[in-house]
Amino acid sequence: MGVRILYGCIGLLLLASCVKNDVPYPYIPGNIIDMAIEGQIGEAEIDGSGYKVNITVGGEVDIDSLKIIKLKISEEAMMLPDSAACVKFVKFPRWSFDSLEALPSSANTFMRMGKPVKILLQTYQEYLWTITVKQVINRVIKVENQVGEPIIDESNKTVLIYVSENQPLNDIRIDSLELGGSNAIVLPDPQSVSDFSRPQKFIVYRLGKYFEGWIVDVVQTALIGTPGEADVWARRATVMGGMKQGVEPGIEYKKSGEDTWTVLPADAITKTGSASFKAELTGLEDGTTYVWRIVAEGQTSGEATFTTEKIQVVPNLNFDTWAQSGKNWYPNPVANNYDDPQAFWATGNEGVTSGLAGGFEANTVPTDDAVSGKAVRMVTLGKVNLVGTAAGNLFVGTYKTNMSKPAASVSFGQPFTGARPTGMKGWYKYKSMPIDYVGIPADLKDDLCHIYVKIWDAGDNLIGYGEFVDDKTVNEYTEFSFDIAYSNKKARPAKMTIVATSSRYGGDFSGSKVSGSVGVGSELYVDEFELLYE
Repeated sequence: MGVRILYGCIGLLLLASCVKNDVPYPYIPGNIIDMAIEGQIGEAEIDGSGYKVNITVGGEVDIDSLKIIKLKISEEAMMLPDSAACVKFVKFPRWSFDSLEALPSSANTFMRMGKPVKILLQTYQEYLWTITVKQVINRVIKVENQVGEPIIDESNKTVLIYVSENQPLNDIRIDSLELGGSNAIVLPDPQSVSDFSRPQKFIVYRLGKYFEGWIVDVVQTALIGTPGEADVWARRATVMGGMKQGVEPGIEYKKSGEDTWTVLPADAITKTGSASFKAELTGLEDGTTYVWRIVAEGQTSGEATFTTEKIQVVPNLNFDTWAQSGKNWYPNPVANNYDDPQAFWATGNEGVTSGLAGGFEANTVPTDDAVSGKAVRMVTLGKVNLVGTAAGNLFVGTYKTNMSKPAASVSFGQPFTGARPTGMKGWYKYKSMPIDYVGIPADLKDDLCHIYVKIWDAGDNLIGYGEFVDDKTVNEYTEFSFDIAYSNKKARPAKMTIVATSSRYGGDFSGSKVSGSVGVGSELYVDEFELLYE
C-alpha cells in the first residue's frame, strides 16, 4: 500500500512540473505521536512544539544498535530517517508503525543512537525531528570498610573510593566493581586486585566488545561520613551522603550565619545502602541558604550547603486586574496582549472581535460572578469566519492575530526562572455542551474544560506538566487541584505557561480551520489560582 502511494506521489510531482498550480497546499502537521525502543525506561518525552523526542534506556542494550519497536507518526506523513544512523537505511520503514508485527519481515528498524538522530517527516510541509537517547548505567561499587558513596566521574572515567583510616591500602577487598552495569565484564577480575597503594586501571567489555577504561583510586579518611548531593526545591530538600559501614547517621542543619543547629528526626533519614543514606528536610524557607552535616559516634562530618529555590510571584492569579480597549478585554493592567512588559497574560479575544472573524463580542471577559473580587468567564463560539469555532481561552503568553495561520497567533509562555511549583489549585465552574462541531477526537460526546501548566528549561525542553480536565456541568464554584510532574528534576525553569480554556480541543488546527471537537456554548469560569510549592 505504501509503495503504491509513493509511486502515486511521484507521478503527481511529475505532473505538477508541467501544469501550473495556483491552489495553495493545505497545512498538514507532521508529528511523532508515540515512540518506543528496546530497553526503554519510562515513556518517551515528546515535545511537539520543538520537534524533539527524549528517551532513556537502561545499561543492558547497545546504544549503537537499538531496535525501534514503535514509531507512530501523523497518518498522512512519510518519514525519512538519517541514513548514517540507520543500520540498514533501505530497509527502514517510511510509514507509521504501531508494532514490529505490523511491518514486513524484511524491515530493519535498528539505529545507531549514541548521538542525536534526525528524522524528517514529510507532508505538504517538512518537519525535522531530533531523537535523543540517554543511556543510564547502574554502576555498583563496594569495598570493605568503605566510607560513604564512591565519587564517580563519568566524563573522565575515574572512581574515588574512601575507606576508614585503619584500612590498609595494600589489602583492599572489593565486594563489587560493576563499572559497566551488571552485564559487563571487568578486567582484570576485581576480586584478584587488592593493592591500591596506587590507582589501578580496569577495562570494561560490554556485549562482547571493548566499552571503556576506568581508573580506580582508594583513599583513607578519618571522617565519619561525607555529605553528597542535595535535591533542592522551594521549601524542602533531599540531602544524600555516605557514612562508615555499620554506622547509623544523624543529620543537623541550620540557616547559614546562624549558630543553633536543628537535629533532624531519625525517621526522616533512610539508609539507601550499607554506606549511604538520604534525608528529607521540610518546612524550609524559599530563597535561603542552609548548612548541613552528618553526626555519628560523637563525630561530625564536614559541612555542606544548599540554597532553596526562590518563589517567583506570578501576577494577577486572582484575576482582579483587567483593562479594556473597544470590544477587547485584557487580564493585565494594560490593554495589551503582546509586547508591553506588563502584559503577562493573554487571550484570543482580538481574533474573534475582528471584522474578518465576524465581529463577535469578546469571549474571555471579567465577571463579578466570582469567588472573590473578579473572575474569568470563557465561552466557546460557533460560526466564526475563517476558523469555524473559537474556544474561550486565557493563558500566560502573548497573542497576535495571524489570519493566514491562526494556530501561530498564540505564543505560550513567559520568562520564569523561580522555584519549581509542584502543583496548582483554584476554583472553577463549568457548563459542558454536547459536541456539535465534530473534529478530533471524533467519538467525543460532551465538551471538556482544560486547565494546565507547562514549564520549559532554557533549551525549550518541556520539563514540567500538570492538568485538570472535566466534562461535567458544575453549577457552583468548586475547588480543583493537580500535581505538576517533572520529567527532568535537575533542569531549571526558564519559561512557564498557565492555560485555561472552555473547550479542550478548541486550539487544535488543520490549516486555518479548528480541527478539534468542541461544543458551542460551553462555558468555563475560573478564579483564585494558586501555584503550590514544597
